[in-house]
Amino acid sequence: MKKLLASVVIGILVGSVFAGTGGIAGRVSNVATGEPVVNAIVTACSDSLPAGRAVTNEQGEYLIEGLNPGEYRVIARARGFVPAHSPVLVVVREGNITEGVDLRLRPLPRRTGAISGRVVDRITREPLRGAVVIVRNQAVTRRARTDRNGYYIIRGLGPGRYQVAAKARRYFGEVLPDPVEVVEGEVTENINFALQPKPRRGGISGQVVDVKAGSPIAGVLITALGPQGSGFARTNGNGFYQIVGLEPGRYTVSATKPGYQAATYPEPVEVNAGELTRGIDFRLQPLRNNHTDTYTY
Repeated sequence: MKKLLASVVIGILVGSVFAGTGGIAGRVSNVATGEPVVNAIVTACSDSLPAGRAVTNEQGEYLIEGLNPGEYRVIARARGFVPAHSPVLVVVREGNITEGVDLRLRPLPRRTGAISGRVVDRITREPLRGAVVIVRNQAVTRRARTDRNGYYIIRGLGPGRYQVAAKARRYFGEVLPDPVEVVEGEVTENINFALQPKPRRGGISGQVVDVKAGSPIAGVLITALGPQGSGFARTNGNGFYQIVGLEPGRYTVSATKPGYQAATYPEPVEVNAGELTRGIDFRLQPLRNNHTDTYTY
């Protein structure tokens, strides 16, 4: 129905073209969506000079009338769009409307905003260099690393709301509970993080020897078990072992190998952050004739 009305309107306007002149008609649309561009200004230029103009209606249609016969370059402009012109010169004949001169406008890139802030250690308040800050929404994900002073900025963000998170090596990651609003052409500042450091891991080391011969035993399985986790290692050719990567806490440490009586260290072993608890040694009793002797530490 709208197309029929538009045709009737153009037909009426065609009849009203001034004697000795012609016109140009067409439609202006959004190249990305195909939707009509309303209130676009369409100009017909002859020898680079404007000769006539019109404004598009709600259907994106326009009609430029009162043009002298000749060739014209048609240009369309609208707010928020890149101007577009007809690829070839449009011929106007006396008493006629040259129809179908359609133009498609490309939307201008939106002006963007940014998010900035700082990442520090929650305990020491020292800046964290190289921490990763991530912003995301349904359309985009961007990230940046902090500088030597813990500062970051993420640019090129379209207006809208973003989830912001930060992470760093040996620290627990953090996600802000509320989305951050980005405004066109502005920097949303002071989006800061104070990350909690993870406990530094420690370890246990020692040696395993034969209780009778006093010689080192290779291939003994050493197991450390605790509420916070576990670890294991095997002794080398000199009977030495080392279990690393243990969370701080107390562990039950055991030693097992076929042919020897299994043994458990007589007391829980304390592991401290960033330290190696040394001297957790074992002296294993050999088994004889499938008889299990009492373990001697």
